[in-house]
Order: sequence, then structure tokens, then C-alpha cells
Amino acid sequence: METHVGLYFKKISEKLERRANCEKEKLGVTYTQSKLLWFLKKHEGERVTLRDIERFFDCSHATVSGLVSRLEERGFVKTLKDEEDGRAKNVVSTEKAERFHERMKEGRVAAEESLLRGFSDEEKERLSEYLDRVYKNLE
Repeated sequence: METHVGLYFKKISEKLERRANCEKEKLGVTYTQSKLLWFLKKHEGERVTLRDIERFFDCSHATVSGLVSRLEERGFVKTLKDEEDGRAKNVVSTEKAERFHERMKEGRVAAEESLLRGFSDEEKERLSEYLDRVYKNLE
């Protein structure tokens, strides 16, 4: 039997992204914007510059500036002049972003339950181990 593991990963990824976009649209952000908000949450309490975000997304300054500007217009983030380097801008989450994260946490739990419906606890654990190995193979 011929397997197309990569194709399955791609199809699963696309389907998850479409679902995520629909959910996030209701909350006023795109999938990419939500990834930026997640990045900020992960680095909460740390200094996060536009350059840090460029490295995370592996994209241009113009792209990141536009992404941050749109989130700032909607009240999810604020940009502040960096006190150490006047040329740099720091990006911080707002209270609105915190509320967004709470909603997203609920959505993640529901998505996880949906993805793993019908799997036994043992199967879930094995699947997690296999996916971890696949991911490490790509490093």
C-alpha cells in the first residue's frame, strides 16, 4: 500500500487553518495575527521588538509592520519606543489580547477533543509520540 503521509499532514494542516480562520474571524483577527498574539503571550514579560517578530515569522519588516499596525488599530497590541534603542519599537499585548487568549484556550480544548475523538488514551499517547518523532525528523 502506497502511503502519502506528507499529503495527509498538508490536508490536515489546511483544514485546521480554515477552521481556525473561521473561529478567529469571529474574534476579529486572522490566523496569522493570532500567531503573533500567541508569540507575544509566549514571551510575556520579555522585551519583544519588531525585529524579534520578523525573525519568528521569517518575513520582511514591512510585512510585520503591517501586521502589527492592524492589530494595534483593533486594540490588541501597543507599540512603544524602545528605551535602550531609540530606533526599535517594542510590541506589547493589551487587555483585549488577554481576553482573546482566554477564548482561544477554550477553542484549543474543543479542537483537541474533536481531533482525538474515538481514540483511546493509549492511542492518543502513541500518536503524540509518533508526531513528536516526525517533527524531530524535520529538524
